[in-house]
Amino acid sequence: VGTVLAAGGGASEARMATLFAGVPHTAGLATTNRQCSSGLQAFANVAASIRAGYIKVGLAAGVESMSSHGFNDGVGKLNSDLFANKEAADCLTPMGITSENVAAQFGVTREQQDAFA
Repeated sequence: VGTVLAAGGGASEARMATLFAGVPHTAGLATTNRQCSSGLQAFANVAASIRAGYIKVGLAAGVESMSSHGFNDGVGKLNSDLFANKEAADCLTPMGITSENVAAQFGVTREQQDAFA
């Protein structure tokens, strides 16, 4: 299950979702926690495991939603010294702002993004 800033920390959100969906508690579970495309990475991980012969059947899902809460909701207090390094401080830039910056840099309009999606 792909997730980011999981409520409750760790795999709890993913385990709760799989149990709620009826997946037996005896089934294995792995989570991928990354700021962008964690759900897509979960699907890639399952596909690769099937292809490699590690598993015969897999279930992949994504529960991330960076727009539902801010980045700071899922992390503890950060050492203020980190903000002296611009690249480190930029890690707190929300993905929505990042996507707008990338779109502006490469001249991609909202209409083009919607058409591609």
